Amino acid sequence: MLKNDFEIITLKKDTITDFAKERNLLLAKSKATWVFFVDSDETITEKLKREIVEWLNGSIANNYNGFYVYRRNYFLGQYVGTDKILRLGRRGKGQWQRRVHETWQIKGRVGVLKNPLIHLTAKNLYEFIGKIDNYSTLHAKENIESGKKSNIAKIIFYPMFKFIQSMAMGRGFVMSMLQSFHSFLAWSKVWRLQNT
Repeated sequence: MLKNDFEIITLKKDTITDFAKERNLLLAKSKATWVFFVDSDETITEKLKREIVEWLNGSIANNYNGFYVYRRNYFLGQYVGTDKILRLGRRGKGQWQRRVHETWQIKGRVGVLKNPLIHLTAKNLYEFIGKIDNYSTLHAKENIESGKKSNIAKIIFYPMFKFIQSMAMGRGFVMSMLQSFHSFLAWSKVWRLQNT
């Protein structure tokens, strides 16, 4: 492992109202050159660890400021698809943005790692519905702050589109319904906030 040049940071806190802010605070505390962010419901495989160390120990890493990683998502024990997220970055080359569904905006060249991060989205349905309620509230506040408005069409049709999109991505009926429900809640909450 690299000495003092690489740090794995786990974001683990009971109540988070701004995920980007929390990640940026952790980033500011780090003394390492390279930082890899992991959530408490994610696991780094041994193959991914080895790949990261090999990349960072090689001279080619000097040409990059960050790396995307593929994240294999599991919902109630079932595989529901893979997404690509930026989680390995050179400290000082970017900041996290958005209070929920946050992204790391890194300046400069960004590569892609081959081995996946494992994401266990929820232990049970009750826990996942709680996440949906919390995230939809944060999403609504983010949309209001970004100047986005809700209307009846968004409340009705965005969830339908989200369901179709999720099904097309192979996430299954239950997960697709729940993602559609998240969209419905988020835009309904925007409607409520803009009309109070």
